[in-house]
Amino acid sequence: MSEMWINMGPQHPMTHGLWNLRVRIDGEMILDVDPEMGYLHRGIEKISEDRHYNEVITLMDRCCYVAGLSWEHLYILAAEEALHIEPPERAKYLRMMCDEFQRIGSHIMWYSAFVQDIGLMTPFLYGMRDRDLILDLFQSYTGARMTYEYMRVGGVRNDLPLGFTDQARKVLDWLIDRFREYDQLCLGSTIFHRRCDQLGVLKANDCITHGVTGPMLRSAGVKRDLRKDRPYAAYDQVDFDVAVADGADVTARYLVRMEEMRQSVRIVRQTLDWLDRHPGPVIAENLPRWLGAPYAPIGDEGYLLKRRYPKGVGFSSVEEPHGEAQAYVVNEGGEHPYRVKFRSPVFANISAARQYLVGYHVADIPPIMGSVDICVGEVDR
Repeated sequence: MSEMWINMGPQHPMTHGLWNLRVRIDGEMILDVDPEMGYLHRGIEKISEDRHYNEVITLMDRCCYVAGLSWEHLYILAAEEALHIEPPERAKYLRMMCDEFQRIGSHIMWYSAFVQDIGLMTPFLYGMRDRDLILDLFQSYTGARMTYEYMRVGGVRNDLPLGFTDQARKVLDWLIDRFREYDQLCLGSTIFHRRCDQLGVLKANDCITHGVTGPMLRSAGVKRDLRKDRPYAAYDQVDFDVAVADGADVTARYLVRMEEMRQSVRIVRQTLDWLDRHPGPVIAENLPRWLGAPYAPIGDEGYLLKRRYPKGVGFSSVEEPHGEAQAYVVNEGGEHPYRVKFRSPVFANISAARQYLVGYHVADIPPIMGSVDICVGEVDR
C-alpha cells in the first residue's frame, strides 16, 4: 500500500497564510484533500459586538490584509442599513474609487505571489513595484498604506487632498502599460503554460454547488458580478464590462483577474472625472452624536443620558477582489451592534479544494492553490 497522507501547512510557502492542506497521495498522484482552517481565528465578529459602530472599522482592515477598504465598505453598507442612514452622493463615489483601487492592489499582490509560485521571479518584482504606487495613493488620503480606517457610517472620514485626481490618473496610465507587460511575461512563457493550462479545472456547475464566487466563478464562464447584478455605491452610474473566461482552469483565472484590473482602471477614470465635477459633503448631515461619543447631552442642563436609536437589521453584499462577501448587522437600539456576521468568499473557495485538486499531481498544488487567491485573514475572522 503506497498511499499516505501528507501535510502542506500550516507553515508552508504554498499556503500563503496560516492554514493546512492535508493531501492523500499515491506516489505523486493526488487521491484526496482535506483543507483545515482555524489556525488564525481572532473572533472579529464577537469583538465587533462590544465596539461602537465606527470602531468596528478598525477590525475590517484586518479581515483581509490586501482588501481592507473592500471589507470596510461591506460592513459600512450593512451598518448604515441597520441604522437607517444614507450617505451623500460624493461619499458613494469615493467609496467606489476605494474599492476599485483596492481591487487593482489586491490583484497585483495576487499576481506577484502567484508568478513566484510557478518559478517566474521577474514578474514578482515588477508587480511589487507597481503595487507600491497604489499604496502611495491610499496613504495620500487615508494616512495609511494597509490599515486605512477611512470609511465611516454616513460617509467617509475626509475628502481627497488637492491634486489627488491628477496624480491618480498618472498612476492609472502607468498601470495600463504595465498590464500589457505582465501578459508578455506570463502568456509568452512556456513555463507559465506548462504549469497552468488545463490544471485545477472547476466547471460552472461545481462552482455553483460549492458556493464558489468571484474570479473563480467567472473563469468558468458564469457572468456574475454583484457590481452589475446588484449594484451598490455608484456602480450603476459607470460603464464597465464583467471579465469572464471559459477555460475554468488556472490560466482562465489569470486572464479574468488581468481583465478585471483593466476594467477597474476604466471605472476609476470615470469616478475621478465625476469627483472633479461634483464637489460636496462626504459625510451625512445631522448624524447622531454617537459618532464621537456613546453619550449625548440632552436638554438645557446638558445631562448625559444613554442614547437610543431606531432598531433595524442590515444586510450587504459586495464584490470584493476574492468574490462575494456578505455582512449581517443587527441594531437593537444601543451604541454597539447587537450581532455581526460576515461571509468570506475565500472560505467557500478553499472548501471546494477537493473538486479542483484530486486527479492532479503534488507539484500542481502550488499553481492551482495560487490561482485561488487565498487570504486567510478573512477566512479565520
